[in-house]
Amino acid sequence: MKGGMEKINFYLSLHLGKLANLELIFWDKSQKWLPFFLCYFLVKSSYILLAKKIDIIHLGDGLLSPLGLILKKLFHVPVVVTIHGLDITWRFWLYQILIPWCLARLDRIICRSAYTGKECLQRRIPEKSVVVISGGVEAGEFYLGEEKGEIRRILSKQLKIDLQNKEILLSVGRLVERKGFHWFAGKVFPEVLERRKNSIYLIVGEGQLRSRIQRDIEKNGLVGKIFLLAEVKDQTLKMLYNASDLLIMPNIPVKGDIEGLGFVALEANSAALPVVASRLEGITAAVEDGKNGFLIEPYDIQGFTNVIITLLEDDRVKEKIGRGARKYVLENYSCEKIAGKYYQEFKNVVREK
Repeated sequence: MKGGMEKINFYLSLHLGKLANLELIFWDKSQKWLPFFLCYFLVKSSYILLAKKIDIIHLGDGLLSPLGLILKKLFHVPVVVTIHGLDITWRFWLYQILIPWCLARLDRIICRSAYTGKECLQRRIPEKSVVVISGGVEAGEFYLGEEKGEIRRILSKQLKIDLQNKEILLSVGRLVERKGFHWFAGKVFPEVLERRKNSIYLIVGEGQLRSRIQRDIEKNGLVGKIFLLAEVKDQTLKMLYNASDLLIMPNIPVKGDIEGLGFVALEANSAALPVVASRLEGITAAVEDGKNGFLIEPYDIQGFTNVIITLLEDDRVKEKIGRGARKYVLENYSCEKIAGKYYQEFKNVVREK
């Protein structure tokens, strides 16, 4: 299961390729090989720039900005960088000196959300260089449009969990502090379960809090009600989006570790799945309260509980909101639309040179 950054960059490249000729450099290995990739990137990009006429360089991660600055100085080609969130806020003193300094000397910084843009401005990156363009979703990537009962039957057999006649709350993401899954599992879900006995909570992802969440599940007597599914294949994730009743994004504030966009919300919406999320950081760029989901203040146990219960109590309302969420996301966050915005921004940068 690829992360949001990887998916955004993949589909951006796919759709930009329909608008312009691209030379792609990518790396699909573990992050432990990052130093090798940085060397590989510098050598490969230099070779391409020497061999072909390149109008603009786009970097899909703020971490690459020092290499972008080197290429700009050597080859006099404008450089654009996409900032996702953690790649601007990572709390390491040398990183916080080097990366903002390099970004400030590049030609355009495209941020996934206004919140991420604000983080860039706070690091003295010129306002004229900062542009906000969200990530895009594929219309048919996650939407199955099939009978939910049949999808649940298949998933029940595959996951060895009885999903039939259940109210399914789903969370997807890394098991880290800022995602808030541990908080929701311990504080909110028991309140929901008290009033909706058939509710279950599925958490998809891996991370450092896995053992802690598992211990809390056992300690609080929630075995058989909360399930940690680890990472799943893309097809299984697609089925989970279509089988579930609500996507839950209970993020909590963690200094130096922000949610740049909340791309999972857009994925879920594209499958007609409503979202209940924290009103926090870049999530507010992906979820518009009352349009494609509902925003609750972080740590508001009663707020989350009340909205979830209200939606679970009325299937017609929930399904209507889901259909509206899919329509809203495809109108505003389609990959074609986002790629078009990038292409226009690239043309603006080239014209300025």
